[in-house]
Amino acid sequence: MRRRWRDASIATRLFVQSTVLMVLSAVVAFTLLAIDARTDAEHEATVLSRDVVLTLAADPTVQEAVAEAYATFDADEAGTVRRASEALQPFARDVVDGTRLDFVTIMHTSGIRYTHPDEDRIGQQFLGTTAPALAGRVVTETFEGTLGPSARAVAPVVVDGEVVGLVSGGVTIAQVSGEVVTRLVVVAIVLVAAVLLAALAAWLLARRLRAATGGRGVEELARLFAAHEAVLHTVDDGLLLVEGGRVVLANDRARTLLGLDDVDLPVAVDDALPQTVQDALAQPGDGVAPALVDRRSLLVERHDAAVASGTATMLTIRDRTELSSMAGELDAVRTLATALRAQTHEFGNRMHTIASLLSLGESERALEVAAAERDLGQRLADRVVGADEEPVIAALLLGKTAQARERAVELHFETRLDPGTHWIDPIDFVTILGNLVDNAIDAAATARARTGATSRELGARWVAVYLGADDDGAIVMQVSDSGEGVPDDARELAFEQGWTTKEHGADGRGFGLALVRQTVERLGGTIELGRELGAVVTVVLPRPASAAPADGDAGGAGDAADAAGRARRPS
Repeated sequence: MRRRWRDASIATRLFVQSTVLMVLSAVVAFTLLAIDARTDAEHEATVLSRDVVLTLAADPTVQEAVAEAYATFDADEAGTVRRASEALQPFARDVVDGTRLDFVTIMHTSGIRYTHPDEDRIGQQFLGTTAPALAGRVVTETFEGTLGPSARAVAPVVVDGEVVGLVSGGVTIAQVSGEVVTRLVVVAIVLVAAVLLAALAAWLLARRLRAATGGRGVEELARLFAAHEAVLHTVDDGLLLVEGGRVVLANDRARTLLGLDDVDLPVAVDDALPQTVQDALAQPGDGVAPALVDRRSLLVERHDAAVASGTATMLTIRDRTELSSMAGELDAVRTLATALRAQTHEFGNRMHTIASLLSLGESERALEVAAAERDLGQRLADRVVGADEEPVIAALLLGKTAQARERAVELHFETRLDPGTHWIDPIDFVTILGNLVDNAIDAAATARARTGATSRELGARWVAVYLGADDDGAIVMQVSDSGEGVPDDARELAFEQGWTTKEHGADGRGFGLALVRQTVERLGGTIELGRELGAVVTVVLPRPASAAPADGDAGGAGDAADAAGRARRPS
């Protein structure tokens, strides 16, 4: 039994406990009301008896008959009782019939009755307390007489200052009990109706509670709540529940990502959430949207959730900052690997040429080709490293140059960043510049393939890169190409993940520009996509307040607007 009660649902427990409590309350209330009703009924009977006997004691008819009997009682007791009874018995009976009293007894001062409801008891001794009445006072008491227990009063009949007789009247306890029972029947009906209505209300409440809790018991709900709290506060994703335009739930991770540590919930969405998150929240239906909060790259996933009051919105917030950084590092490694592969391929071609010349006996010609290759590689390395002494940037441009040569694309670059003056993390630099150059090389090379250009037209396929800084220390990157550019109606989509101008179905396509935009936004910069002969992408990264300004002139570059025209194919 105890186990069944322990496993019972909250709704069942609520209904049973409420019903038992209401029944017990009704029993206690009924008992108290019964006691109170009995007390009130006895009090009313006593008051009625007192009022009636006082009235009778002052009645002239009673006083005259009692005074005559008092005068002759000692001389002729039997005759006096008979005459007094004949005079007073009808009068007493009329009083009983006209009131709620069960008896009226008029007697001599010695207690001998002149009247009684049972005429056989006339002339017998009265049972009850009379001494105070003989002293001139009114007596009230509950006493068991010939008619059973009764609430009675005894008053003196005073004539000319002398007590000549007594008048007693009362109501039997049986009659009082009958009146109490009548009252309690009404009370019981009311209490039973109240208990039934309360039980119905408890049942309806329990039914709703059962639907809300799924019929689960206290222990099960406690386990679910503990698991809910554990998951909510240990999961690495941020979780937000928005209901009725207010944030009603946020786990620790969400508070950290959105800066809500000191915010008390619930709170209005407009007062708590950054605008980028509000924009993601406002999107219809389920979906995923990026958001930038305090230079953190976040991914906001929106789902409709069912709650007791209707529907709400659950936001799952993931921090992609570290993922973007890792993707940038991977992209940098992939870029360098591609560059090395391009150099290896080109070196292999040169070696095959030299080997062929040697097999033909053209040793001097083979030596010239080898020397030319060595001089070309050295000149290219000297040019890149001389232009930018930053090792990562130099290595990136060197690798991209080899990669462009492999695809028959000329790569021109101009850098006006003094060594050590820029503040961008090398990985971010590789992520932004590497992806932009990759896209530009692809655009220039595929445009050649589509137009069917011949080897005599290779000069028409180029990529130009400009690196500089404006007067405020903001870094400017601009990459342009000789490709077909991005259509005007697609410029807003170009930076969305998965968008590409390349052939559909190629794995890994459509992520480069999206990664660039995420990195630029995380660094607080801007990115613009324009079109001239081909595409022109301009990135401006303002110097953060925490970064110290560069010493001297930042490479002598003008502002970003002047820099916008730098990345062009040389004449």
